[in-house]
Amino acid sequence: MRIAFSCLALLVVATAFAAPAVEPPSATVVVCTSIQDNSCVGAATKFPAGVGKLWGFSQVSNVPDKIVHVWFHGDKELGRITLPVKAAHWRTWSNITVSKDLVGPCRLEARDAAGKVLASYSFTIQ
Repeated sequence: MRIAFSCLALLVVATAFAAPAVEPPSATVVVCTSIQDNSCVGAATKFPAGVGKLWGFSQVSNVPDKIVHVWFHGDKELGRITLPVKAAHWRTWSNITVSKDLVGPCRLEARDAAGKVLASYSFTIQ
């Protein structure tokens, strides 16, 4: 009985000092008209063709090293921007210049370094 109790006590102590579970990488992404005070301003799902510039804003957690913003017009890739991640919880952003011929459905994907899509945001330029 003493041996069983000792083993149970050892298990309880070991569990108390176990390493905390590491959360999987996650991200959110949104498109907006400007960045102010490290925050997205003017977020929407529809933008006028004359908007000039759009910003993609991501908040990431547990993403090591970097994320990649991939901008699309329809299914055509417009560009990739690699963004460093310097902490367990990080905010970062990229932008694109909107030309008048960029009308239609668009999206922004936030991907990890291996190319896995962590978040996606669909929007339309009218």
